[in-house]
Amino acid sequence: MLDTEMVQTLPGMLYGDQARVTLLSRILRQMGQPDHAFQIIHVCGTNGKGSTSAMVASILQTMGYQVGLFSSPQVMSVEESIQINQTEISSKDFNQTLQTVQWTLQEMGLAPDTDLSYFETLVLVALVYFEQQAVDYVVWECGLGGELDATNAVDRVAYTLFTKISLDHTAILGDSLTAIATTKSKIIRPKTPVIVAPNQAAAAVKVLQAEGQRQQASITMATTDWLQLTRLTPSGQSVRLTMPNQPAITVTLALAGTYQLENLATTLTWYRQFCQDQNHELDGTVLKTALAQVQLPGRFERLSNQPLIVIDGAHNPDGMRQFVASVQERYADYDLTIITGFLKDKAVLDCLQLLTQLSATFILTEPQNPDQRQLPVAELVMLYEQLTHQTVISSSSIEQALMKAYQQPLGQRPRVILVVGSFYLLKTVRQLVLNQGGSNAN
Repeated sequence: MLDTEMVQTLPGMLYGDQARVTLLSRILRQMGQPDHAFQIIHVCGTNGKGSTSAMVASILQTMGYQVGLFSSPQVMSVEESIQINQTEISSKDFNQTLQTVQWTLQEMGLAPDTDLSYFETLVLVALVYFEQQAVDYVVWECGLGGELDATNAVDRVAYTLFTKISLDHTAILGDSLTAIATTKSKIIRPKTPVIVAPNQAAAAVKVLQAEGQRQQASITMATTDWLQLTRLTPSGQSVRLTMPNQPAITVTLALAGTYQLENLATTLTWYRQFCQDQNHELDGTVLKTALAQVQLPGRFERLSNQPLIVIDGAHNPDGMRQFVASVQERYADYDLTIITGFLKDKAVLDCLQLLTQLSATFILTEPQNPDQRQLPVAELVMLYEQLTHQTVISSSSIEQALMKAYQQPLGQRPRVILVVGSFYLLKTVRQLVLNQGGSNAN
């Protein structure tokens, strides 16, 4: 039997062919269509999927529902990807559910260890587990793209949410915003409510609206006009909400980063639609409770207080642009030490151009990637020096990079160590800091 460690030895990616989604749909039919046992809220986009999904799930949980959450990438362990009411699936339940999936595959003449990818297997395990646990709703985050993503094998969805769409995975999804938006738009189902994040590029909006019209699906554009940032908190922010026909309230969002306001706007637009559909009253108490308890590792996460360490998984230009803006707002009066590293299939030069807008001590390293997709630190150093005409501190060892950050001399101002880039980098740093006794500051 495959377990939570062995499942990660499955093929890393089997993507790009409609036959993959068709195969998964056939497997789900063989299993008795577990995806019919609950209502699905499908969340797709380039940046903001995880945060938006976590907020939607928290609101539903606070309303009293049993809520499954499927998300990626996980920062620490495979179990992170599958949660019910913010509790990760146990290793025992994961292994038992995986065995159920494997039996079905074998009955169909498929080889569990070669015929499905790692992510496709996770999708099936999640759906079976959520059915077994009798959840009411599942917040269902896309992995890569949309039309050909394994999450699109489900038979029906109740809502479709699109977060910010921008350039990423261009070698797979296409090198234009129109191409990327097109493949993402194909998750829209007939006559299904669709919510689109605010400040979306015009090219993406045009594609989504056209597909929505083809599918006779209602499209609602979210807006940040309802939101006003009132105060930064150590690990989040206070926001004043003035939703239409509702008294103004102030909520504490337990997620930092100015970019979270766009994700919050998308979530609130969905919540308003959901309440209308279910004949519920909008409840400020629900929002206050739900948003204050949202948890999401690796998204402008305050990992430690002494020393102050913040980690963020920005790894494409749009995400990096939002990260830089958040740093400028929150840490303008701090000395910055930035540790960064990327996978080699990312727009690394574009990300560096944005990141080096910050006045900081940079320490370059390389993520630990099981598929050997990491950008070697020597290549990252070369790009940095070509861009800035300055030498830079570097180490191929993430542990040594972190030690170099600790050893930077203190000045008159407070210091923050920022770790940004690949989620594989974040995973290692998170393990190192917590093993060293760093205080989780969330």
